[in-house]
Formats: sequence, structure tokens, C-alpha cells
Amino acid sequence: MATKVWFITGAFSGFGRIMTNLVLESGHKCVATSIDPAALEPLVKKYGPSRLLSLHVDVTKPTEVEAAFATAKEQFGGVDVVFSNAGVALADEVEDTPDKKARDLFEVNFWGVKNVMKESVKMFRDGNEPGRGGRLMQMASVAGITGWGSLGYYCASKHAVEGLTKTLVQELKPEWNIQVTLIEPGFFRTPILEAIENQKVEPKAAYAGGASAQNRDVMQPQNIMGDPKKAMQLVKKVAEMDEMPLHLPIGADSIAFFRAAAAELTKAADDWEVEASNTVFEA
Repeated sequence: MATKVWFITGAFSGFGRIMTNLVLESGHKCVATSIDPAALEPLVKKYGPSRLLSLHVDVTKPTEVEAAFATAKEQFGGVDVVFSNAGVALADEVEDTPDKKARDLFEVNFWGVKNVMKESVKMFRDGNEPGRGGRLMQMASVAGITGWGSLGYYCASKHAVEGLTKTLVQELKPEWNIQVTLIEPGFFRTPILEAIENQKVEPKAAYAGGASAQNRDVMQPQNIMGDPKKAMQLVKKVAEMDEMPLHLPIGADSIAFFRAAAAELTKAADDWEVEASNTVFEA
């Protein structure tokens, strides 16, 4: 397989770190960006700057994202695959979540994604040589198609990413040769679960015994069976396909949520088709 250039955000841990390893092990080049590039020093020493660039990038700052893509162009001649993975989580009831925390989450999970998305398209269309195009692997979540008690704002941010990404796909011209996949995993044993556990707050008495409390038990790392390395192996496999899917659910729980969401929407359409279709102007 021809050597490709990958651009990865949130590369210092979790899915991002695993994908960085997989890409380098496969002989590709990688621009690994994160807020903690020192964490990748062992890989930099192993593969050298001709294969791996570890850059400090805060995705919430457009200028830093733009500069990182410019560096990728300068050092490696362009980018073939972007794995837009940077994200954070927050666990609290909708009622109790402080606005500041919710807005900070959206700065990373939505506006940061937007920043990477825009620079990806510009690189694939204008930075790469004609016809090269590129592939955007956008980390979303099964939380983007459902709700989950205690993760309200995280779900909201992932719903926003779904909407933005699907709209982008409609706007891309075929001649640009850009493909996009929404990665929609269920629960996997990654550091983000530990972060949720560490910043967990006790719910108000009114919510005791409800969905939030039950779901927090489900999210305990020891209760999660998803293997993050196997998940990233699948993502990498999809990134190398001739035709990538728009949606990529990963995990048995993700498949179950997809089917439930499809059934819910189908039932609503069936239940309200006649009355909803009659809400038009008379001829």
C-alpha cells in the first residue's frame, strides 16, 4: 500500500494514541496533534521526524489548527487522511450542569471539530495536488443519535457534529474527491471514561435512582467490554476502503442504539404520516 499522510487530533491518549500507533506501524506518516505532545516522545524517538510530527494544537483555536495543516503541507507535502478525534466529556444532569462547563465542552466537541473540518476540506481541495483529494474520519458517537441520562451536553455536542458533518457531505463536490465517515462508537474502555468518573457529581435528591444514576453504573470502566484497539483497527480498515460509508457504528451496543433509533423514527413517521401530510395549503 502506498504511503499515506495521516493528520490526527487528540493524539496523546485513547483512540488518538492507538490510531497514531497503528498508522506508524503500517508504514505511514503521521502529524499527531494534541494538547500534550510530550506524551508522544517515545514514538517520536522510535520513528523520527521523517515519519512523525508531534505538534501542540488546541483545536478550539483556529489559528493553531491552520498552522498545523500548513506544517503538514510543508513537511509531508499534504494530507491524505484526517482523523478528527479530539473531544472531552462531562457527566451531570441537564438541570445541574453549569453553563460555563457546557460551553467549554462545546468549544472542543463542536467548534473544535468545525475548525478541523474546515481546514481538512481546504487541504484536500486546495493544498493537495489535483485529484488527490482526501478522507475525513470524523469521530462522533452513538451519543449523537440517542440520549443518555447524565451525558446531556455531551450528547448534544455529538448531535451537533452529526448535523454539521452530514451537511458538509452534501456540500462537497464530487470532483474534489473527498470522502467522509462519521465514526459512531458505543462505550469503549478509554481514558474518557475515567475522566467522567473523576469529575462525577452526586445528583440532586430528586434524580436519585433515575436514569442518570443507573447509567453511571453502566459507564464504570470495569463494566465496559469495548476494546479500543479493535475499534481503531476497524476505523483504519474503513479509511483504506475504496468507498467509505457515511456512518460507522462500532460495538454491539452501538448497533442496538442504531436499531432502536431507526425503529423510533419509523414508528413516528407511521403514526403521524396522514395528519402530518395534511398540513399544507389547499390547492
